[in-house]
Amino acid sequence: MNILQTSKVKIKLSFLISILVLISMPQFSIAEISTNSYCQLTIAEMQQQISNYQALISLANQFRDDPTALAQQEAIIRAQFDQEKEARYSSFGTTAQEYVLYMGKNETAVKAYLENNPDVKQQIDDLSDQLKALMDEHQAVKESIINQEPPPLP
Repeated sequence: MNILQTSKVKIKLSFLISILVLISMPQFSIAEISTNSYCQLTIAEMQQQISNYQALISLANQFRDDPTALAQQEAIIRAQFDQEKEARYSSFGTTAQEYVLYMGKNETAVKAYLENNPDVKQQIDDLSDQLKALMDEHQAVKESIINQEPPPLP
């Protein structure tokens, strides 16, 4: 091999190694969402969670007498919820992981934003109350299914 061919091989090898390194690195977004976007995503996420819990409660009531079928149906619907959640975060230009970390990095800015936008704070508080009530209801329905008496033997 001559020097020119050796250089081309080294360049190709370096290029391939660079590509492999980039592919194997965890993906982090270099763009960070704004405080307004963070709060709007919070509202969208809470609204969707309310809808999700309403669906889960309905499903639990529908399959009250068949815990196995309920578990199967819940697994299916939760997978759909996860896909929708990913799409929702993506539409805001972020990921679920970045969203969770955002508050830790920007707590002061978020609190200031909410103080300056009491309507947004109130909406988040109201959604939070609705969500908590639905989570409690879902837990109660699930516990009643788990703790129900088996039917008497014939």
